[in-house]
Amino acid sequence: MRVIWIVAAFTMLCLVFLAGGYFKKIKKSIALWGAMLCILAGSVFLLLAVLPGNTFYGNILYKGVTQKKVVALTFDDGPYPPYTERILAILKEKKVPATFFLVGENAREHPELVREEMAQGNLLGTHTYDHKDLLRLSGPAVRKELSKGVKIVEDITGKRPTFVRPPHGFKDFSVMKQIEKLHLQAVNWSVLPKDWTRPGVDVIVQRVVEGVKPGSIVLLHDGDSPAKTASRQQTVEALPIIIDKLREKGYTFVTVDKL
Repeated sequence: MRVIWIVAAFTMLCLVFLAGGYFKKIKKSIALWGAMLCILAGSVFLLLAVLPGNTFYGNILYKGVTQKKVVALTFDDGPYPPYTERILAILKEKKVPATFFLVGENAREHPELVREEMAQGNLLGTHTYDHKDLLRLSGPAVRKELSKGVKIVEDITGKRPTFVRPPHGFKDFSVMKQIEKLHLQAVNWSVLPKDWTRPGVDVIVQRVVEGVKPGSIVLLHDGDSPAKTASRQQTVEALPIIIDKLREKGYTFVTVDKL
């Protein structure tokens, strides 16, 4: 079931209550309370679709359940030269594994970077093919986006990805059904430094270091999809500082499959 249908149903019910009150079919107080409850219910269903840290619509991994000081760094929207290369160089130098959620069309344009990510021991997942909002697509269109994203990674690396991050972290019953049919595990995050807004290197570092807890999944960006215009240099500069500061606090780095 699509969340938009649920919201639409509550909207219609809200109008029914208001019309009933207006035409004096029901008490105005009942009409008002009924309309307010419908608005609240629709808002809750929509909120649960866009918030990353809940499993209402299905099985989403957004953090590990552990007391060990482990953290997973994840990167979205790539590959995207030259920032993906710079991030890979830092990870290699620091001996840190990460998880990359690849946009299919970008992977097709830069297969050498995809192979380099895998060769360094990083985990590769799909971020769909075109980075479209899956809540806006029909069920077959969602499946196509997911399938194409999986296939391009498999064609390049010879290994089928088993993890997917829905664009923006958005999901509903229909999206999760298609993900499960393709035998994928959905992954969101628990730490969001909003590095894509380019708030400054120090701000990115602070948001990550202060937000990380045992089992955290951190969302960072090596790419900019679908626009492919924004700089990710602040993320590049923040990354080695984040790694060093988290290591000082006793954290080790893992890929999301280890969570």
